[in-house]
Amino acid sequence: MEQIIGNSILDKYFDEHTMSLHLKENSKIVQKKWSPGNRKPIVNEEIISKQDLTKLIDTIYQEVSERDDGFLEIDRKLSKVVQIWPYRVVIVYPPLSDWLEMTVVKPIVKLNIEDYKLSPETFDLLKNKAKWILVSWAPGSGKTTFAQALIDVYHKEHKIIKTIESPRDLQLSDDIVQYSFTYWTHDEVRDILLLSRPDYTVYDELRNKSDFDLYKDLRLTGIWLVGVIHATKPVDSIQRFLGTIEMGIIPQVIDTVIYIEKWEIQEIYNLTLTVKVPEWMMSEELARPVIVITSFLTKNVEYEIYTFWEQIVVMPVWDNHENWWATPHPARSARQNAVSEYAKQAIVQKLNKHLSCDFFTRVKGTSIDLYIPESYKWRVIGKWWAAINDLEKSIGLNINIKSFEDLPLLDEQVDIMESKWRLDIAFPKEFAEKTVQMLIWDEVIKLETDSNGISSIKNKPLIKTIQKRGFVIIDEKKL
Repeated sequence: MEQIIGNSILDKYFDEHTMSLHLKENSKIVQKKWSPGNRKPIVNEEIISKQDLTKLIDTIYQEVSERDDGFLEIDRKLSKVVQIWPYRVVIVYPPLSDWLEMTVVKPIVKLNIEDYKLSPETFDLLKNKAKWILVSWAPGSGKTTFAQALIDVYHKEHKIIKTIESPRDLQLSDDIVQYSFTYWTHDEVRDILLLSRPDYTVYDELRNKSDFDLYKDLRLTGIWLVGVIHATKPVDSIQRFLGTIEMGIIPQVIDTVIYIEKWEIQEIYNLTLTVKVPEWMMSEELARPVIVITSFLTKNVEYEIYTFWEQIVVMPVWDNHENWWATPHPARSARQNAVSEYAKQAIVQKLNKHLSCDFFTRVKGTSIDLYIPESYKWRVIGKWWAAINDLEKSIGLNINIKSFEDLPLLDEQVDIMESKWRLDIAFPKEFAEKTVQMLIWDEVIKLETDSNGISSIKNKPLIKTIQKRGFVIIDEKKL
């Protein structure tokens, strides 16, 4: 590991383990220290006064004006971002903040690609095959450090590399050009890059729609890209593009997503576009464009992205391991539940448009149990089963018609408290902070309970219905 050193008045606050410095007028000085797998704040007893903090800030401004490696990256009325190699300085003034404050961040190590101990297959993917890479995870996880290691790989191949940064804090060779939006607009940066045609552009980092649009435009012109983006899960970084660019071109903009945590690669996703029937649907008539997200490390399909009744769905996919159904797998149950829950929500919306009665549903794999009042059964089924066949084709699942009388019910004691304005139902403790589904004659209602298992009803017609007809609780565990 190559240590990164500075040459500034800020040096006295930093050693080889200090990641950041946090100063606020009339408050104690705080430093964040780092060691592998551990990050902790160190609070100094020294209190910095407004006068001393102002003097320090003035000295930093003076350094910026005198140094070739000093830049005023963001200049707003109440906030400034300054880059003094290798420090990034954020200054915030009242009333935007309650007191004058300053935060200084410094990268403490520079990693080479060898430090990541990549397999030959992974290294070949990143060096030769992946053209549109997203590096993701939370702040401080090592995303930019990894992007910097990739730049070194491309630089050794004598590739023309340019970066887009706000602020410019990548530690790079002098022959790599670094652009900043402080002095250029997105359109100006786009024009310069398209005219100069670098081999690689590194975008650190993607934050807003203008960034996503520029990233898309650069990629569609054939420039190889490495983007850095905040996301708590690998798939979240892809979802951030949904709604900003068309779903169908996402695999043309992103082909590889790298998930970094604690300076290690935890996951790599590959994206491809195909036309198929989504995983949990059954009818061939429901084939559509689907983005398939596959783990490069395990070779398993992890997610599918597609449109479903005018909504864009990001759906976890069942594992396709050999003998998967025969082997207990913790992720299998979670993914089945995710598929079933989303399917139920979407199907309920569809059924609401077709059914004039109350109903209760339970999705099971590629079929659905549909509970309805007995008197509505033949209306839903239709003559010669025509209506139910049409409904099955529309939804993409087999539908098993059942009546409310087939629902398993719970024999639970509840307390009902009535007042002039509302009705409170106190369920047993195991119902606390849950959704309770109840059957009232031929109507199904949902009630949300608080931490004490109490649901308060203020809807007057519903209160009168409960008072007149009573209710029973549906036992969902037995369905």
